[in-house]
Amino acid sequence: MNFLGIVYKNILRRKARTFLSLLGIMIGVAAIVTLVGISNGLRSNALDVMSTLTGDITVTKSGNILATETMDESVMDKIKDIKGVKYVAPVVIIPEKEIETGKGIGSFEVYGIDPVAEKLIGTAATEIKEGRALEANDRYKMIVGSAYAKMKNLKVGSKVTFYDKQFEIVGITETGNYIMDQMRAIPIDVAREVARLDPRTIHMVRVKVEKPGTEKEVALRINLIVPNVEATTSSEQTEQISNFMDTIRTMTWAISAVAAIVGGIGIMNTMLMSVIERTKEIGIFKAVGWSNTDTLKMILLEGFLLGFFGGILGVIGGKLATMIFASLLAQFQADITLTLVGEAMLFAVSLGVIGGIYPAYRAASIDPIEALRNE
Repeated sequence: MNFLGIVYKNILRRKARTFLSLLGIMIGVAAIVTLVGISNGLRSNALDVMSTLTGDITVTKSGNILATETMDESVMDKIKDIKGVKYVAPVVIIPEKEIETGKGIGSFEVYGIDPVAEKLIGTAATEIKEGRALEANDRYKMIVGSAYAKMKNLKVGSKVTFYDKQFEIVGITETGNYIMDQMRAIPIDVAREVARLDPRTIHMVRVKVEKPGTEKEVALRINLIVPNVEATTSSEQTEQISNFMDTIRTMTWAISAVAAIVGGIGIMNTMLMSVIERTKEIGIFKAVGWSNTDTLKMILLEGFLLGFFGGILGVIGGKLATMIFASLLAQFQADITLTLVGEAMLFAVSLGVIGGIYPAYRAASIDPIEALRNE
C-alpha cells in the first residue's frame, strides 16, 4: 500500500469519528461563508443605495446624518443662494406605520418628495419602469419599488391604505437594488398632511452642484454658512457606509471563526485518539524504515485532508444557506466571492494542519521498540 493509501485508510478507520470532525469544520466554514457573504451583499446594497438615493450632497440636521430629526424648509432658501449649488430637493421621511394592501401588512418607510425638484435632481431611485412619475398636481398618488410591488402583488392602478388614506399606485420604479426597490414615495405636501407634520417640515435636502468635482467645496460652504445643518457629499457617505460594513464583516469573521476553531479542536482530538490507537502500527512502520519525518507527514496530511474536505462541505453548505436566505428576501443576493471561498478554504485547511501538529509530534516521538510491546 502506498503512502496516500495508508493516509486514506487511517482517515476511514473510524468513520463516525471522522464524520463528526468533518461536521465541526463544515459548520464553522459554512458560518463564515454565510455570514460574511451576507455582510458583503448588504455592503453592496448599501453602497448602491447611496449612489441612487442621494444627490451630490445630502443636508440633514447637524449631528443627525440618519435624518430622523426635522428642519425648517427655510434652510433650502439659504442653501439655494450658496455659490456652486444648482438644484435642491426636499425630502420628508414618514415615521414607520403599517401599510395595508389586502395582500398582507408590512412596516416600511415612505418618502415625501417634491416631484418637480426630483426631476431636476434626477436620481435613479425615481426612474419609472411602469406607469409614470409623480407630478406636481398629484395628491393621493404613490410610486413604489418593483420588489415591494411584487411582494404585495401590486400593479399600476392598485390601491393601498396609508395612514387611513387611499393611495393609487401610479408608477413602479426599478433600480436592481433590493433595498431601493422596496421604496415608496408620495407628494411631499401630502406626506406632511397624513403624518400631521408642520407644512414647512423637512428631514433632508438633496443638493445637485453646478460643476462635478466641486461637491466637497460646496458642502464646506453649506456647513459654514447655514447654521445647525450637516452637509456630506455622496462620496463621504459612501466611505462611512463602507467603513461601517467593513466593521460588520470583521465581526462576522470573528464570530464564525469561533465555530470553526471548535471544529479544529475536534480534528485534534480525532487525530490524537487515532495516534494512540495506532501506536503499535506506527512502531512497525518505524521499525521497517520510516523516519520521524515520514510519520509527521502522514499525520499532518491526514489533518490537511480533514480540513480540506470539511472546507469544501462548508462552502457548499454556506452557499445553500445563502440561497435559502435569498429566497426569503426577494432580490437580495449574498456576495460570495472567490476571495471569500479561498479565505474560508485556507482557514479550514490551516485548522486541519494546526490541529494535527501535536498528534504528529506525538506519533513521531514513539519509540518503535516500546510501540511493538504495546497491546
